[in-house]
Amino acid sequence: MEVFLNIIIFLVLALLVAKLLFRYLMPWLLRRFVEKRMKQFGDNFYQQQEENENNGSGRTFGDIKIDHIPQKDDAKKEQVDEEYVDFEEIDKN
Repeated sequence: MEVFLNIIIFLVLALLVAKLLFRYLMPWLLRRFVEKRMKQFGDNFYQQQEENENNGSGRTFGDIKIDHIPQKDDAKKEQVDEEYVDFEEIDKN
């Protein structure tokens, strides 16, 4: 009976310690993790901005660069057979 009582006391104490850890330690760890990620993101963002500004291509913020202009297919337009059909309403009375 004494062993059973020791196991129950151990489990209750373990649950209390786990509850305290999750209440105080986990928010601190999560806050620290989020702050590190935000700093990394900010550093990468500003580094990319500086690279874009120092690119030397003469482009400024908001300029658009078009890499590929598709060719127009005039042959397809000529192959289409279009015929105009004039419709009239017929009175059935």
